[in-house]
Amino acid sequence: MASQDEDGLLHGKRNVNLENGDIQGEESVETEIKGPHYYSLPSLRYANILKTIIFIDGVISIVLWLTGGHSKYFVDNIVHFHLLASVFDLAIISSLKVIFFIVLYSWLEKISFKQTENPYDRNLQSKSKILHILIILLSTIFMVYSMTKGGLVLNAYLNQTDYLIMHATYNALVISAVCFSILEFIFSLYSFIAMRKLKILRVLHRLNDDGQEIDSDGKPVKKKPSLKRLASLAKPEFPMISLACLAMLGSSGSQMVAPLFFGKVVDAAQKDMGELNSTVLTLLLIYIGGAICSMVRSWIFTLAGQRVVARLRKNLFSSVIQQEVAFFDTNRTGEICNRLSSDTQVLQNAVTSNMSMLARYLLQIIGSLVLMFVLNASLTGVLLAVVPIVSLGAVQYGRFVKKLRQNFQDRLADAGTTAEESISSIRTVRMFSGETKSVKLYGSDIDKSYSEGKKLAAAQGAFDGTVGMLAYGAIILVLWYGGKLVYENSQDKTKGITPGLLTSFLLYTLQVAMAFALLSSLYGDFMQALGASLRIFDLMDRKPLVSNENGEILPLLDGHVEFKNVFFTYPSRPETPVIKGMNLTVNPGQVVALVGPSGGGKSTIVSLIERFYDPDSGTVLLGGRELSTLDPHWFRQKISMVSQEPTLFACSIKDNIAYGKVATDQEIEEAAKQSNAHEFIMTFENGYETLVGERGVRLSGGQKQRIAIARALIMDPVILLLDEATSALDAESEHLVQEAIDRAMKGRTVIVIAHRLSTVRNASKVIVIEKGEIAEQGTHDELLAHNGVYKRLVLRQLTAGGMNFDQLDINSIQNGDTVENGENK
Repeated sequence: MASQDEDGLLHGKRNVNLENGDIQGEESVETEIKGPHYYSLPSLRYANILKTIIFIDGVISIVLWLTGGHSKYFVDNIVHFHLLASVFDLAIISSLKVIFFIVLYSWLEKISFKQTENPYDRNLQSKSKILHILIILLSTIFMVYSMTKGGLVLNAYLNQTDYLIMHATYNALVISAVCFSILEFIFSLYSFIAMRKLKILRVLHRLNDDGQEIDSDGKPVKKKPSLKRLASLAKPEFPMISLACLAMLGSSGSQMVAPLFFGKVVDAAQKDMGELNSTVLTLLLIYIGGAICSMVRSWIFTLAGQRVVARLRKNLFSSVIQQEVAFFDTNRTGEICNRLSSDTQVLQNAVTSNMSMLARYLLQIIGSLVLMFVLNASLTGVLLAVVPIVSLGAVQYGRFVKKLRQNFQDRLADAGTTAEESISSIRTVRMFSGETKSVKLYGSDIDKSYSEGKKLAAAQGAFDGTVGMLAYGAIILVLWYGGKLVYENSQDKTKGITPGLLTSFLLYTLQVAMAFALLSSLYGDFMQALGASLRIFDLMDRKPLVSNENGEILPLLDGHVEFKNVFFTYPSRPETPVIKGMNLTVNPGQVVALVGPSGGGKSTIVSLIERFYDPDSGTVLLGGRELSTLDPHWFRQKISMVSQEPTLFACSIKDNIAYGKVATDQEIEEAAKQSNAHEFIMTFENGYETLVGERGVRLSGGQKQRIAIARALIMDPVILLLDEATSALDAESEHLVQEAIDRAMKGRTVIVIAHRLSTVRNASKVIVIEKGEIAEQGTHDELLAHNGVYKRLVLRQLTAGGMNFDQLDINSIQNGDTVENGENK
């Protein structure tokens, strides 16, 4: 009958909402959701709030129970349990509530969440109903028992003259148990309504094709770093860390046992010399064993940290180097290098040493508190009074420092970028006497990081000072109360505690206080690591928009290139279209020259062929296949490019030529000969082993260009791309380079960007690019015969060479007798 009632309620609610248009509206929204997606629940919700209340109930109950009176009174109330004189039962019930209710509410929420997608699933409905009934039944039992016990205790207190009043903390526990049980019972009744609201509360997460979460604009959502993810970085080092943890147990165990023997030394000194000697010897052995374990722990954790940061840097660099070219258009080199160096270093201690210290201090606190409870429960309760205050302060401090640390790292990255730009361009800095300006710019960025550092220092000092005052205040309170108990013992041996026991307790108190202080510092370190990890995980999680792997490999590449209605805009300049509806065909074996005014889009065409970028719309075809479907690693082995300003790496000439493939010395030398580079290379003392310096600074422009051509030729490319390869050279170097280029062009599809007539005169086809569109195309002679953009470009170049328009003879131009730089050619 209950099932029918619930079903009726569900259907009735559905009908009412349909009339109002609510559910219908929801369903229509859901059906419009396209692409992969999933739902999650917000952190601030019914189940989490209730579980927090239950947990607080359990903690308060356990603390009040443990701090009730002296040790004998505490033990007697367990061994000689009485309903009206002990609260051992309430402590057990609160522990059971934490265990049962947290599990039951988690199950209930999980099943109810599934019901939001499957509202008519009978199996889910029956499971949900059983859990609701079980939760309400248990809440009722716990509430009735707590209220009955509270009522009996109150009645005995008011009406029984021989009733022995319980310790104040025990009475507080009875009141707490009654209040919490009533509150939990009310919440359990509300669970029916709360679970039905999950559908409204759930949060939609949309995913792209790569499985990344995206926002409403389709942009990837950055994942928030967590301590769990930080710890996962050290997963491969788990065997090492496990061994280090064993050593940590040994060192922590020695620290926990040592204060106990300190107290025994004090008591033995008042009794017998033999007992004193044996106790001191035992203490010495404990410390020696602890020192050995500490040495092993420190060595292994430090080694694991070095391994983690080395692997992290490799993975991070791998992720960065795989990004599309547009990524580097919008991210500064110095900032990326800063992530690779300083940010990864911040994470090193967080994922290994700090994790071990966290476990060590927690173990030290727990072990010390257990031994302190055994020694004297009431003294321990006095010490624990400051724990909630310190814990709440640590959480707030950690959140504050996390943001500060992130800002500090960002400002430091800016400074690193400024330094990298100035140092890498030192010749330009020196040329314009820009040393003072560079120092000012770098100093300004450092001042900004220093400003954030001052805030960090102030926050650290304030927090350490506050924690110190609370900790030492608790120690003074323990010292006073412990001294009182020692005094009572000196008056009556059956009361109080011995001086040795007080010594042990004080040492444990100092140990716990230091552990808490160090834990608070560790918490700050972890928050700083989280702040530093924001950018690292962002880079590691980022999927390149233009893939560098996977795709089709053709059995043969014939060198055919085609653009079909291609539109393109640089991501860094989205407001400025560069290529506008371009249609272009390059047949195998053709030499195609791209000419036109600067900024027209010539270099962009070459970049699209290399697939540095993907077009906004339209298609780029290579070998008759869409470029985006081909394996980038494969087709880039078939394409070589020589740019206007070639970049060489700071290694030997040999390594630069063979950068794109594993080549023999003979292949390297043959490529150098083809590029007219062999002769000048052999004039160097170390020949092919000569180091070229950073970016080839030790070579002339013509020498760098010829090595770049050799680097292209050794790949034996099907398609050769030349971007103004001779424009920045003197006449002699240009002649040698042009001769090498002419040799390299034979038998290949060539696309050359040029302004000089000598470069394009013999091209199979000349394509004039103006403002992102093809203005005209044809052979050199055809375009000269047509009174268009190309002819104007030619006339302008000839005029710049020293001729007047009246002196021009178009026929001589067509025959190749052009004038460049004032000389007949």
